[in-house]
Amino acid sequence: MRYLLFVILFLPFAGLAQRQVAITMDDAPVMALPEYYTAGQRKAVSEKLLQQINALRTPVSVFIVGDNCIAPDNQLLLKKWVDNPLITLGSHTLHHPNCADLSIDSFKMEVMINDYIIRAVAKDKPVPYFRFPYNAMGKDSMAQAERTGYLKEKGYTAVPFTIESNDYLFEQYYQDALRAKDNRKAKAIGEAYIRYTLFSFDYFEKLAREIFGRDIPQVYLCHVNQLNADHYTALVKALQQRGYRCVSLQQAMQDNAYNTPLYDHSPYGFSWLFRWIPDAAIRKTHLRNSPESDKELAAFK
Repeated sequence: MRYLLFVILFLPFAGLAQRQVAITMDDAPVMALPEYYTAGQRKAVSEKLLQQINALRTPVSVFIVGDNCIAPDNQLLLKKWVDNPLITLGSHTLHHPNCADLSIDSFKMEVMINDYIIRAVAKDKPVPYFRFPYNAMGKDSMAQAERTGYLKEKGYTAVPFTIESNDYLFEQYYQDALRAKDNRKAKAIGEAYIRYTLFSFDYFEKLAREIFGRDIPQVYLCHVNQLNADHYTALVKALQQRGYRCVSLQQAMQDNAYNTPLYDHSPYGFSWLFRWIPDAAIRKTHLRNSPESDKELAAFK
């Protein structure tokens, strides 16, 4: 009888308890839309995000654009991320170019110089990951293989993502509202961001089940910015309510799903869940039906 009661109570939530998400943040430390930030604001945003990451004990992988870390103030900010044991480091190139537009030699230079800048601050802390800006790996399969092969030689793992929510677009509207001192609008934009993010999770969860027949650990892509600094706790708690546990990128990518071959090599930055669909027609249908942030953002134009 006790076993039967356990099954009745536990089974409805068993699937939820298995959900995992690795949170990844591009453009550390606070480099998205740099024109919106003073040095003091960059420091405040960076510290606020790190405080919440510490309080919630969430592992986070960050991807660093070296050109924006040369100034002494920004090096100090980067060092705080480097010194945090919950943070795993990754490279995001020197200048954040679209790598599909670069020659292989130019790409190598972007990686090498960025590597030098990051390691000057990171010292002995590993920098195991690399993310292509705009998730544009190259113009075709040959170019992509050449670039990822070079990264492997340099000791980098090229990192995919499965879910994003266009937080950089919400950030633009959010910053405009804050600069206009329209707190009501800023609050509404923050709420819309959380709502759209959860909608995106719902869509890509279903897509993962269709592809793999099960839930997989998701890799969520967002950016180091004020929008996330102001809403990180709300977002993490909302994901926890959906049954998610925040895990490291290394743990998430140990799942066999991340060994799936790529069937799409176009130079576009969409989710790897689309790239893992063998049938091109099915892939196009899912792309057409995928979440669009325009509807959420239309109210704030």
